[in-house]
Amino acid sequence: MQSRGELSTLGDLTVPVAAWLGEVMRHVEGQPVAALTMDRYKQSELGEAIDRAGIRAPLIWRGFGWKDGSEDVERLRRACFDGKVKASPSLLLRSAFADAVTLRDPANNLKLAKGRSTGRIDAAAATVLAVAEGARIVGRPAQKARAALWV
Repeated sequence: MQSRGELSTLGDLTVPVAAWLGEVMRHVEGQPVAALTMDRYKQSELGEAIDRAGIRAPLIWRGFGWKDGSEDVERLRRACFDGKVKASPSLLLRSAFADAVTLRDPANNLKLAKGRSTGRIDAAAATVLAVAEGARIVGRPAQKARAALWV
């Protein structure tokens, strides 16, 4: 995956989060960033790294529990069925989604279950968050400019 340009490695035993975020943001340099959507897990550490990396973008914190997770999984599923998700061939995404498992509760809510997968599904989880936030952004009505009335 690294030789294909799909995966980069940083750090020796742990990932230096601020440096990793800088690397990620270089992939979208010159493009407007609508939002950074992230799992609330380790929110404090990630927030500090965002500050250290000097990233300025709206931050959207989501969870992978039943409430947020169900909405996000459903938005990804709907976007895929509607043909709105396009990706270049990726061994990273293929292996992550092949290993991804969802759980369903009695109310028919879905969520990704990292503990039930046998490997690393971080790329699948990131895709779920990104596509779901993109669907929310596209679904918001355009804001109308307010005319000021002066008397």
